[in-house]
Amino acid sequence: MTDTDAKPAPRGAAPGARPERPKEEPASILIVDDMPANLSLLTSMLTAQGYEVRAAISGAMALMSAAAAPPDLILLDVSMPHMDGYEVCRRLKGDPGTADIPVIFLSAMTGIGDKVMAFDAGGVDYVTKPFELREVLARVGTQLLLHRQRRELERQRRELEERYAQMRQMQAALRGYLSDRAWESIEESVSSNRPSPPAREVLTVLVSDIEEFVRLSESEDPGPLIADLSLYMATVAQIVYDHAGEVDKYVGDGMLAFFRSASDALAAALRIQQSIATFNEHQRSQGRPAFPTRLGLSTGPVLLASIGSSGRREFTIIGDRVNTAFRIQAQARAGGLLMDEATFTAAGSPGEAMPALVRIRGKQGEERLYAISPEAMLSGGGRGGRGGADGG
Repeated sequence: MTDTDAKPAPRGAAPGARPERPKEEPASILIVDDMPANLSLLTSMLTAQGYEVRAAISGAMALMSAAAAPPDLILLDVSMPHMDGYEVCRRLKGDPGTADIPVIFLSAMTGIGDKVMAFDAGGVDYVTKPFELREVLARVGTQLLLHRQRRELERQRRELEERYAQMRQMQAALRGYLSDRAWESIEESVSSNRPSPPAREVLTVLVSDIEEFVRLSESEDPGPLIADLSLYMATVAQIVYDHAGEVDKYVGDGMLAFFRSASDALAAALRIQQSIATFNEHQRSQGRPAFPTRLGLSTGPVLLASIGSSGRREFTIIGDRVNTAFRIQAQARAGGLLMDEATFTAAGSPGEAMPALVRIRGKQGEERLYAISPEAMLSGGGRGGRGGADGG
């Protein structure tokens, strides 16, 4: 901005002075009285104090005026023909659009019974005639202040309710991205103000991966491909949950899950390959790419821990068996699975699993692994997962 573009400072303002805050709108007051002299006196008195004032000479006119443009305060005479102030006030309080407007009664009657009737009708204060200027202004100012405070509290309450609803929606959305263990870890860290302590458990780790998905990601339209992948992931994840497992994370087109029971993990793996075979048949029938899937299973001690920094934490499983599950998955046949010996034994030595000595990347020597072929998976092989082995 050049000097010629700069707006001149307001006349009389010191250079560099902060701009004045916009003034609040003056409060609006409706005066209801069938006596013109009283209306004139109150109008001049309140207008001189900066209030916006309008008048009504009957209860019916007051109800129409208040409904059309609700004022901030109503000064209401008690004794009026056709409809007295008590009835006017009761009708105002019975209308949701005017129920919150504070009403100060005006009356020459000073008896306790008259004041009780005024409060019973819904009034907030009572001013006796003849009017005393300072008293009227004090009572009007007090009720307007209380009215503004009530409205501000109501605004804050609505805002808090909206924020709470947004937080609940965000929490529900976030919940879908986390395993049960991760969610429990977050809740514990919030309540204790520190991450949950790491724990060591013997678990069966399952890793899935789609063969040649990188090639698909480079050649297929991203939108439909990701839609297909999301449906695929939902299918696989639901099977994991059905078999008492937990999804730890999605790794690109792969998934890392864990189970406390090797039999549950093997049963889940069998169902995954059977379901994905059906999924792939549907994909091909629609002219969409198939997702041939490799599975790796490994059983042993792992650490469950919350790791990361203050800006970004993640609850995950760590250990040699996790690495092993990833590596043996890479050597499995698409549509089949490969498991280590600990999983094979813990799952009841399923009869369809064929042993083989395999050199795993990053490890010295060969390790005995057990494979269930795609053909055996589709024919129901490995059913020893939940109920025991078919034999050795």
